[in-house]
Amino acid sequence: MEHLSPGDLVRWITDYRVFEAKNDGEVFPIDAVWAYGIIIEVSGADPLSVVLVRLDTNAHQILHMIHDGFELVSKANGD
Repeated sequence: MEHLSPGDLVRWITDYRVFEAKNDGEVFPIDAVWAYGIIIEVSGADPLSVVLVRLDTNAHQILHMIHDGFELVSKANGD
């Protein structure tokens, strides 16, 4: 698992635009709506919890990598 740092760019799914149904009636999402944010602080107690600023709303948000399902897009230091 990646080490998270302030300045890293992350993304997570906030919604889906389209859902499809199989012949048996099972419905599943196919077109995700992604939100992007820059990490401004990583928790000292849980390194998978971060405070970030959303790029679309400029709002601060607290997310957990596993519970909220965000993923690292790029590292601040270019790695």
